Amino acid sequence: MSLKGIPLSKKDFDESGWNEIIKNSDKKECLGYSSLLLGKARKAEKAGEEKKAEVLYLLGGIASLILNPDNQSEPFGPLAVFPTSRSAIIDDFTDEHLTILNEILPNIDDPELKSRIADVLWIVKRDHEAAEIAINAYLESADVLEDPEKWTHSAKRIERSLRLAAQLGKNAGHVDTVILHIESVLDKYDGEDPLYFSHRLMDFLIEFQRGDNKKYASLSEKIAIKSESDGNWSRVRAYWETKAKWHALESKPDAERAAKIRAAETYVKEAGVAIKREKPSFMLASAHLQFAIEAYRRIGEEKEKIKEIHKLLLEYQEKSVKELKEVSTEINLEDTAKAAVERVKGKSIYDALFALAVLINSPQVAVLRNEVENLAKNYPARYLFPTSIVNKSGRITGRMPNMLSDDPKEAEKAKRAQMFEQARFHHELNTQGIIEPARRQINLDHNIRTRDFFRIVTNNPFVPPGRELIFAKGLQAGMEGDFIVAAHLLIPQLENSVRYVLSQHGVITSGVDSDGIQDERSLNTTLYHLKAQDIFGEDVLFDLQGLLVERFGYNLRNLLAHGLLAQNSFYILQIRYLWWLTLHLCCLPIVQSLALNELQQKEVGPEEE
Repeated sequence: MSLKGIPLSKKDFDESGWNEIIKNSDKKECLGYSSLLLGKARKAEKAGEEKKAEVLYLLGGIASLILNPDNQSEPFGPLAVFPTSRSAIIDDFTDEHLTILNEILPNIDDPELKSRIADVLWIVKRDHEAAEIAINAYLESADVLEDPEKWTHSAKRIERSLRLAAQLGKNAGHVDTVILHIESVLDKYDGEDPLYFSHRLMDFLIEFQRGDNKKYASLSEKIAIKSESDGNWSRVRAYWETKAKWHALESKPDAERAAKIRAAETYVKEAGVAIKREKPSFMLASAHLQFAIEAYRRIGEEKEKIKEIHKLLLEYQEKSVKELKEVSTEINLEDTAKAAVERVKGKSIYDALFALAVLINSPQVAVLRNEVENLAKNYPARYLFPTSIVNKSGRITGRMPNMLSDDPKEAEKAKRAQMFEQARFHHELNTQGIIEPARRQINLDHNIRTRDFFRIVTNNPFVPPGRELIFAKGLQAGMEGDFIVAAHLLIPQLENSVRYVLSQHGVITSGVDSDGIQDERSLNTTLYHLKAQDIFGEDVLFDLQGLLVERFGYNLRNLLAHGLLAQNSFYILQIRYLWWLTLHLCCLPIVQSLALNELQQKEVGPEEE
């Protein structure tokens, strides 16, 4: 976008031809308008038509904003973010721009563009009249875009309308208007929409505690049962969970529990489907069973059912070992990139994300140690003297001891430091040659949304209850390449999840000081607990230590916590790798290794599960 701050009048808008441009758009949504408007703006600029170009750049920039209705503080974000540039944001538009937009607003007939401009005026100017215009225009646009197959476009506009109405307050009466609209759409489809439109609309009613609880609990059950016959287990689960929420609002705990059990059982059935494929996937089936166990644990008082599923899980896990394949990390990254792309290409969203999560494994500690020992043997001069690590300010942040020292402790400390350095090489190869090509391919195949990650993070042993949305938002941000947001959301949650998983296995994760104050221990402590290796496995634990807290690794947790990462630092390959590792931990519940280890050592028998 190339706004030059040229003063504009209503006449300039009338003469720019913007209205005809959007009328010719096949897609009646802002992103479609944006590409057309900006294309015409560039042509006008080349032709020397400065005012026409300014009008079209302004409208194209407004239309390019991405609507995120679940973010009330910042509902609009840039279309694209790069390390050194981005597309338009609301702050790019001046008071003069907003004044003229307010002037032309009454003459805009298209509800999609009208809602967008009115909403921007509300956000920046707190113009209540503009907010009221936006509420109604969003509902009109939702009607235009309504499509049960591509339901998200309509649902987003209904949601934004509802949140705007709530911001104006109950007394304004706009919430009632939006609720009536939602209920009319639900009545129209009566559960016959094929995907999640009704589910999302009922979510809005539940959030605002509106609607007939009994009616919509019955509707949820109807859709869940129909979806079972279609074999769409994710959809089945979503509607049983929705039914449980309606019963919770009715204060019917028995009915709520029964619906939750039906939802949990969908994981078991989905596991059965995974092993009956033409190419059975015991790895995928194991993941479903892990989710089932966690779902039943959260329901409570289901020990026998958990025991039954756990027994099946152990059987599937043993068979899944044969499926573990790493993409080769030869130096020829072109070949490995092609192989990675083929592993995710053409799959459903869930299967593609799962495939991405298991494309590689953390570097093996034994391999890293062997590589470092061979380097020391072949190039001893490199390791004769201690070395120092300095930061960008020239300050020494760590000293690496002599790996060839006669002191075994000093030599081992140096060797471990070199292993973190060697892991860097593996991280960069894997990220550049495998993770990034696969991530880009998934984005080409799908429009990944925050909600798409809920299937992975819900009832996940690695994700504590109440943290699902944060994980989903962080994973989605990384998927679209916004690693500033991904890192800020995921790194603190990784710290909390490590504590959560340790505490689930009997580890006390807090300490008491001399004043009796109990503070939660940080990753600098929890990642070195003896139990951590049993839970995470040696390789993943070493990866987490090196990426998050080790001075000779990347120390990302501490650098982030103290604000020591500059903007460009969030786009290094190791941040991208850490994002992938988080997805990996979520897709392959880490308690698997503990369950197997404890069973082998007979510390916990299946009957105690």
